[in-house]
Amino acid sequence: MQIYGAGSLEDIKKCSELGVKGILTNPQGFEQYFENQYTLEEITKLILKNTHLPVFIQIHGEDAKTIVKRGRKLHKLDSRVGFKIIADEKGFKAVSELQRDGINCIATTLFTLAQAAVAASVGAFGICPFVSRAVAVGIDALGMLRTVKSGYEKLDNPPEIIAVSLKTVEDVELALAAGADSVGMRYPLLQKMMYHPLSEKAEKLFSRNWANVKGEDVSYIDADNVEGIAE
Repeated sequence: MQIYGAGSLEDIKKCSELGVKGILTNPQGFEQYFENQYTLEEITKLILKNTHLPVFIQIHGEDAKTIVKRGRKLHKLDSRVGFKIIADEKGFKAVSELQRDGINCIATTLFTLAQAAVAASVGAFGICPFVSRAVAVGIDALGMLRTVKSGYEKLDNPPEIIAVSLKTVEDVELALAAGADSVGMRYPLLQKMMYHPLSEKAEKLFSRNWANVKGEDVSYIDADNVEGIAE
């Protein structure tokens, strides 16, 4: 179980400092965070400056040749640059060619077992099943994840299953329980994953113990209204 970060440059910095596996992007984020001020190459450079991690830039084109050409050009900026490519015929052809060049690619907007099978056949580094969006249109996304995981376990070097389109912590937990290898998200959802009220309460209760250890300062914790013991 691992996590990929996404979002604004500030989100990317926070995710990187925390220690996620890599950074995912998409055009919705490009529009939202860069507001038509930068080209895709300039956006890629900015993201690279804000993380030491692998970065997967979503690219597009009218045909596989165009997608491959764009991918090769952007990859020259840094060996950490890989790509997210739409899971359709031209996209899978581009993934196949770029992977043969040693450039990691993720087949994204993936909704079916059939697409997952093609992704494995063309040697994709990973797949990004869209969980919440699939559920919204009546697709059993979690059942699909379980089936894909079962099939991929029979392969020597299967694509990494990176579940995305996750809206809540419950979505994340269900995707991981269903077999996703990793999950991708922006930092605000990652923040929510790190919180639980019982953990907060335990810290406050432990602060009373720390207060009786010579030299320990717990003045930053307000434990006045908390009852019980931590264990």
